Amino acid sequence: MKILFDTNLWISFMIGKRLSSLADVLCRHDVKVYICEQELDEIRRVIARKKFDKLISDETRYYFFEMVYDVCFFTDITIKAKSDIRDPKDLYLLSMAESVPVDYIVSGDKDLTDLKNHKGIPILTYNQLLAKL
Repeated sequence: MKILFDTNLWISFMIGKRLSSLADVLCRHDVKVYICEQELDEIRRVIARKKFDKLISDETRYYFFEMVYDVCFFTDITIKAKSDIRDPKDLYLLSMAESVPVDYIVSGDKDLTDLKNHKGIPILTYNQLLAKL
């Protein structure tokens, strides 16, 4: 199973409130999680915001990136997706999903989950993904 997680899920995982089981998903042998440098850049920009200093320790940030580099599959974006999504900043995620191609896009972002799918790739919430696993 090839999966792409949206940035908001990675951030929630670092904060540790909702997605403590994500580490279990990342370590499954039947799951491959894909990420690209553009998404890592977005994660870095988001967690650099002052409001996250109280929520995410330097140690958590360090171990998060270590884990991502250890367990995720890095990919390049080779296809430029077209979509009428509400937030054009998410277009690179759809492009990455097409470039792999992944089996599922997993997001907590209503702009994406409301689409339900992109080019036949289902867009699931994290709970929907867990139900499939």
